[in-house]
Amino acid sequence: MRKLQGIQRYYHRLRQSENGSDYYIEPRESCPIDVLNRPDKFVILTFDKDDDYIVVNNQRYYLTKRVAVKATDKINRRIAVVDIDELEQSKPYTFKEKFTRQNTLKVDSFGQLRKLARDQFSTNGAPYVKQLLRDNHYYYEPSFSRQAVSA
Repeated sequence: MRKLQGIQRYYHRLRQSENGSDYYIEPRESCPIDVLNRPDKFVILTFDKDDDYIVVNNQRYYLTKRVAVKATDKINRRIAVVDIDELEQSKPYTFKEKFTRQNTLKVDSFGQLRKLARDQFSTNGAPYVKQLLRDNHYYYEPSFSRQAVSA
């Protein structure tokens, strides 16, 4: 059995229907409670499906399997649960403003991401996302009532 790394140690995507279109992105049962109780570790973010990255302090950070558990790629504005610690340790790349798309997430600092994580955590604890496919449209129900990105 392969050893899980990054956010995969703590989160997984649990399918709920036979065709896999309905699922939860939720903490694993084996996730340590002290990790889940950290209010500034995990955050739900939106990002542009064509880019697969977010911009922090004018640097691109890719949402790899080590950093994020992503929702579907069938829509332009995607959602992911992100491990901020892993994101901060990943390799940054220079970002040029001319590559900004409609759904490119840009924040000034990791502190701003951690503040957003604390706001989300205060609503319902450790974040999770439920994805439903109804009438050929994807619907997302995050674990908090605010928008996925209010940074």
